[in-house]
Amino acid sequence: MANQIKLLSEEVINKIAAGEVINRPSAVVKELVENSIDAESDKIEIRVKNGGKDLIQIIDNGQGMSKEDAKLALQRHATSKIKEANDLFSIRSLGFRGEALPSIAAISRMEIKTRTEDKLGGTLLKIVGGKLQKAKDVGCPVGTNIVVRDLFFNTPVRYKYLKTTSTEMSKISDIINRLALAYPEISFKLSHNQRKLLESPGNGNRLDGILSIYSKEVAKNMIKVEHEDKYMKVNGYVAKPNINRASRKHQSFFINRRYIKSRILSEAVSEAYHTLLGKNRYPIVILTIKLNPILVDVNVHPTKMEVNFSREKEIFTVVRDGVKKALDKSDLSPEVKLTTQRKFTSANQSKNKDSESIEQPELELTERLSSKNKKKNTNQDKKENKAEQNQNINQKKHDKVSNINNKSHSKINNDKDDKEEIDSKKIKKEYKDSNSHIKELESDYESNKTLTTLFPLGQIDNTYIVAQGKDGCYIIDQHAAHERILYNQLFNKFESTKIQSQPLLIPIKLELTRPEVEIIKENIDHLENLGFEIEPFGGKTYLIRAVPQLLHKLDTKEVCLDIVDNLLDKDKIQKPTKLIEDLIIFISCRSAIKSGDKLVSGEMERLLQDLEQSDNKYTCPHGRPTIIHLSQSELAKKFERN
Repeated sequence: MANQIKLLSEEVINKIAAGEVINRPSAVVKELVENSIDAESDKIEIRVKNGGKDLIQIIDNGQGMSKEDAKLALQRHATSKIKEANDLFSIRSLGFRGEALPSIAAISRMEIKTRTEDKLGGTLLKIVGGKLQKAKDVGCPVGTNIVVRDLFFNTPVRYKYLKTTSTEMSKISDIINRLALAYPEISFKLSHNQRKLLESPGNGNRLDGILSIYSKEVAKNMIKVEHEDKYMKVNGYVAKPNINRASRKHQSFFINRRYIKSRILSEAVSEAYHTLLGKNRYPIVILTIKLNPILVDVNVHPTKMEVNFSREKEIFTVVRDGVKKALDKSDLSPEVKLTTQRKFTSANQSKNKDSESIEQPELELTERLSSKNKKKNTNQDKKENKAEQNQNINQKKHDKVSNINNKSHSKINNDKDDKEEIDSKKIKKEYKDSNSHIKELESDYESNKTLTTLFPLGQIDNTYIVAQGKDGCYIIDQHAAHERILYNQLFNKFESTKIQSQPLLIPIKLELTRPEVEIIKENIDHLENLGFEIEPFGGKTYLIRAVPQLLHKLDTKEVCLDIVDNLLDKDKIQKPTKLIEDLIIFISCRSAIKSGDKLVSGEMERLLQDLEQSDNKYTCPHGRPTIIHLSQSELAKKFERN
């Protein structure tokens, strides 16, 4: 038998190594900018075209390289940052493996201009696919200027897996934002297609850096953290509890100024905020932990974003205690601006006075619940009767003005341009086509299995409704059930016409980060199809002029920021139909009755009636059960009755 094992060529080895280190344009930016930081630059400019697919250019004013060093830097594992194995346990630089430059050069067309301070002239190197094509002397400023063109030109399979331009650009923006927060003394400039996205001041003031990345509102609500023990020191800023987000994406942790992702540090912060934030709410955090490099191993992952700590308990404690101490010493009361109190108006409010007090049927439970919870529950029986009467009154009002709302809705639709109308119809058709077989199965299932008439008996822990039916006891998760009802209503409206919007009398101003801006731009058509009216307002600011009617009783700003976070979590390209379905699920979840909400008898009855009329009523849109049934025979067995 012939020998089967062969040594790989240098070209194949380089491409494999490049795949481990460089998987998208943001990885190129990260590696090159970190090299600029290690070269002691205080000004770094990043220019990007087409999300980094066509061009990435990094210009710094650092130490630069000699011609010999520049050539050697293109060889794998050539570095100035470590010299022996023991150096791996005392790493203070961001780079140390000597892999980045050759990995990038292997899958692109690269050009390097560099010059050291002690030389009058610099060096120009041109590399294509990892092979040096040209090396000559040129005039250039002190520092390094690297241009990367046609990324993955010789690895088309990898290029095929790149995401949209907006997604790739949001990843690049996120990397630069984190580095700007870690190095406030460095001025970072980021531009995309010759449009400036970020310019950090570089004055050493981290709060000014926060202002350039987030907003004035975030910056003025940050609390300084300073704490240390015998092993480490933590400093930075955390947000007051009123400035929170739906995910941990806005938490930046730096170990010796290296950005890392750490479950331990996130949990330490969460414990410090215990009882200050609601469920699934997270503060904005920018914290640097300075410790002896021997206590942390950064050489455990190709991206160097995951690390191992030798003293996990101590680092957890110092972060938790530092954040908690800062919170305890601060005034956490949010600023209230009475002059910008939000009001809502319908499109025809000035013409139709009747519409002022009209409640949409899908909002009835939530609206009456929110107003009821503000009052003391002093006379339960009286409230139950009143709630039942209100249901009939509200339904009559709805019938009276449904034609008015439909006319208003039609008028708004006519203002949209033809292209948007066609795109919307196309997406809705895709919905119907892609879900037709599912609906057939659901209708067959529903016809054979329907709820009997249920009579609510009460609530368990203000979370579950206990009801009696013809065949025993039913326990209904009130949040999951209401979420299913709202999801079906929104989904049906989206398919049939358009989800109605509620114009805002005073628009809501959203001040976003650059990655959030990119994701809004990419998905603005989908958001408008769901009832949002959003427009740019200069820089990183957007105005919300209208929201889906379902959301108008909620905190519009918080919901919109949560939707953006939800979109940022999607790390893969989605079909419009899937994206819109996810957004409808998200809106339904946020608008539904919550666990802990106390309901009166009339509200429970209405919820059960609406659930009975819903398709696929036995699960919420996330797949969790809405109903548990204990039959008469099961109850008899449990109580040992014959």
